[in-house]
Amino acid sequence: MESLDTEVRARKTLGTVEYVESSGFAQGVLPTKKDVVQNMLYLLQPKRAGQAQRSKEDAAQLLAEHLQEHWLVCNLHTIATQNIKKLILKMYEEFTRLYQTRKQRQNQAFSERADRFNESSEKLFDVTRIYCRVITWTCC
Repeated sequence: MESLDTEVRARKTLGTVEYVESSGFAQGVLPTKKDVVQNMLYLLQPKRAGQAQRSKEDAAQLLAEHLQEHWLVCNLHTIATQNIKKLILKMYEEFTRLYQTRKQRQNQAFSERADRFNESSEKLFDVTRIYCRVITWTCC
């Protein structure tokens, strides 16, 4: 018998885009920035974080490790876990800052920032390691 998922999920709407908590990434598909935000929402839910409640730092660390594993399964090498964590925290802070803006402060500039964030959220959350080779030229 199929179980029904009756559990209430965290939903946050920023502009016209809804962010719904999610506990993982689609198999074989690289995650978008929206996927990362939705996973942070999941990890920070009190029901999932346990009695002590998880901090943003701890949630970002868990997610960074999970992201790194996911990218490696897709056969792509990533930047260091600590750097991935910083990217996650920066993006999530921007999301919460926009989401928590009071209604009376939601002017045209806010709408533009929210739209830019929502547009960028559809892009790949890129944590690949870019190899750069520095060539030194010498003169005689």
